[in-house]
This record gives sequence, structure tokens and C-alpha cells, in this order.
Amino acid sequence: MTDGKEKNGGQDTENVSIKGIQKRVYARVKDLARDTGKTVGDLTNDAFKVLLAAAEETKKVGEEFFQAVKDSKITYIQDLNSIEISGPELVKNNKKVSFKNIGNLTFKNMSEADFESYVDSIVNVKVLEIPKDISKFKVLERAKYIDDLKYS
Repeated sequence: MTDGKEKNGGQDTENVSIKGIQKRVYARVKDLARDTGKTVGDLTNDAFKVLLAAAEETKKVGEEFFQAVKDSKITYIQDLNSIEISGPELVKNNKKVSFKNIGNLTFKNMSEADFESYVDSIVNVKVLEIPKDISKFKVLERAKYIDDLKYS
């Protein structure tokens, strides 16, 4: 064919020139082709296929990451004198919550599982009241600058 297109193993191929290939890279590709019994064209097609698949997967992972970040935004409850939060309220909010700068923070009717799933942090609280069903260590993992910790 005179238009630069050929039939190669039932697939359409085209002779192309790629500018800017480094000589040492091309030499290594030629060596690899010789060592594997493939042509430079075969290796180039394989490399392009891998590159395209990786680009598609990278885009997919990036989109999933940003969606997860969007879905997992934290709700901030802060700068209050007093507030009481129940387990069902946390679950209904369906996002992690960060509690900051609160005089009296009371958790009621809350399981340890709900506490772990939905309480991100508790920072700068004068009096923190927690149900006895919740492990002190689970609370302390998320708490900073608590003046008084009470279990009810």
C-alpha cells in the first residue's frame, strides 16, 4: 500500500513517526524487541495499550477519591455553651462529627459502635459526659483538652 497503511495479522496498522524519542530509550526498545522476538511496533502497541489502560484507571480512581472525600465531609459542631447529642441523631446525620469549643457536651443513648463510626474528634470541652457503655479509651483516642470527663 502506498498510503502508509498495512494489514498486519488482520489488524489495521499505520506507519507513524514519533518525534522526540530519546536515542538511548529507542535503543533499549530495539534490544527488548530483539530479545523477545517481537517487533518494535508490537512493543510500542503494547506500551500504548498499557498507558491508555493506566490513564483510564487513574481517572476512575481519582473520580472515586473525590466522591469519597465529598461524601465523607465532617460536620463541625462548635462554640456552644451546652449540647446533648443522642446516638440516633448521629446516625441520622450520617457523617463524622467534630465537636469543638463546647462548655458541656453530653452523649446519650449511644452505642460504642455509633460513637466510633460518627465521632471524629472532641476538642476543648469543659465537661464531657459519656454513657458507661462506651470505652474510655475510645473516647480518649478522639478527645483533646477535656477539663472533666464524666460517665453516666
